[in-house]
Amino acid sequence: MNGVALSMDDVHQAASKFLEEHNPTNQLPIPIEEIAELKLGIFVLATPGIKKLIGIDGFISSDFSQITIDDYCFVKYPERTRFTIAHEIGHKILHQDWYSKHGPTDFGDYHDFFSKISEQDYRYMEIQAQTFAGLVLVPTELLKNEFKSRLGRIPINEDVEILQPIFNDLLTTFKVSGEVLYRRMVKEGIVKKI
Repeated sequence: MNGVALSMDDVHQAASKFLEEHNPTNQLPIPIEEIAELKLGIFVLATPGIKKLIGIDGFISSDFSQITIDDYCFVKYPERTRFTIAHEIGHKILHQDWYSKHGPTDFGDYHDFFSKISEQDYRYMEIQAQTFAGLVLVPTELLKNEFKSRLGRIPINEDVEILQPIFNDLLTTFKVSGEVLYRRMVKEGIVKKI
């Protein structure tokens, strides 16, 4: 796939294909760390000070062999780390052509990366990778099935407070942050946007 020109439908299709290939049994939580390291051959490296120095939680190398993650995030926020891994895999899947030519090779090269991309294109690629990560970690059908098994139905446009106990339970099931789960629930029309 080629990055900025992608539609959100392309991103949805890429996430579905990724899950069919790498999690065909619909295991929950999605074993994104194992998929990265064992199936895709991507080494996940926790490195001190990334967030402080360059303001991000992590990045993938242009040869797609390594995801470097801020060590504080890695230790303190496992759900955020999982999202970062899925997000960076999203760049590999969605932006491989562009990223292999222009992406950072390592930590020292990361600042030069921004001179190779416009702010608008960077924003589009980030939105696409975030959407991919959310769809991979909280797949639509699995989210709906989890609601149905707990509630007996799939909620439609509910107030999030009504679903709070189920919401809390689903955080553990999907092993994602509240923000990721909430956004996925809003996108699927399960809850109203606050």
